[in-house]
Amino acid sequence: MAETTKAKTKRRPTSRHKESPLNEQDWVQAALQILINENVRGIKIDTLCAKLGVTKGSFYWHFKTRSDLLGAMLSHWRKKMTLNVIRSISISGDNPRARLRSLFSLPRRKNSPGFAQIETSIRDWARRVEMPRKAVAEVDEIRFDYITKLFRDMGHPPEEARKRAYLAYCLIMGDSILHSSIDPMSQEEFLEKALAMTTGVAQG
Repeated sequence: MAETTKAKTKRRPTSRHKESPLNEQDWVQAALQILINENVRGIKIDTLCAKLGVTKGSFYWHFKTRSDLLGAMLSHWRKKMTLNVIRSISISGDNPRARLRSLFSLPRRKNSPGFAQIETSIRDWARRVEMPRKAVAEVDEIRFDYITKLFRDMGHPPEEARKRAYLAYCLIMGDSILHSSIDPMSQEEFLEKALAMTTGVAQG
């Protein structure tokens, strides 16, 4: 009888989803996927451990608290979808108009739908919580300053450069949301019209 009870209560071996040891990015990516599929409330330590097939000890090896993980998620988003993008575009050439064209093309690149899901989920989270709200404000400022510099490099005075940068950023963000459902023009046509709209002669 004791042996039967013991057999029933014996824990199943932990199932790992990868053979190599987990690193911080594995936890961040798993948490981001939950954020996309559910919301930030779904990001729980127990849930993540079950998803990754490890014990809580593995989590606490990388993060002291759940809040630390959420902060790492925001840092990852800031780096991958802003700082790395700016670095990549900046080394692609010296022509500011060509760099702006590359920015306009971002929402229509192969991996962009996945990035857009993360962006939307973080911005939705930021509507209710201060920590992501600050991260979003910082990211918007970094992106806006970079686009403003592109217009300054094209020869526009500071105030005009800021206005054109704002319009350009609106077009980029809007296209990332709308082009998959409302797409009346090809990518090439969108790029040409966006460039013409933002770099052409200002009216009045």
